Amino acid sequence: MSSHHNSEEKLNELFAAYRQEMPDFEGGADFLPGMWSKIDRKKAQTSAWLSWTRTILAGATCAGALLVGFSVWSPFERSAYYESSYVEALDDSEDFVVMAALHPASPVDPPNE
Repeated sequence: MSSHHNSEEKLNELFAAYRQEMPDFEGGADFLPGMWSKIDRKKAQTSAWLSWTRTILAGATCAGALLVGFSVWSPFERSAYYESSYVEALDDSEDFVVMAALHPASPVDPPNE
């Protein structure tokens, strides 16, 4: 019982020392309006930062959508290579020996390199 009583006295001494160093706060007439003005300032800073962030993200999204749109919309280069079949492309090639060797129905052996 003595140790319990001793620890309780130490705790009371600690609280007394705390009260002596940190007296009770008594709010004046300007306490609540001052508190609300601090809250409003913090809100204004946060909302300004969020506004800038949203603007930047919206701009980046629009730029990305435009880039994708332009890449899809831009006309593809029309070439016989893209419009012909594999066999037609092999037949139209100028390197007859190599292309003939690659042709599926070719009797020519591939060149040795």
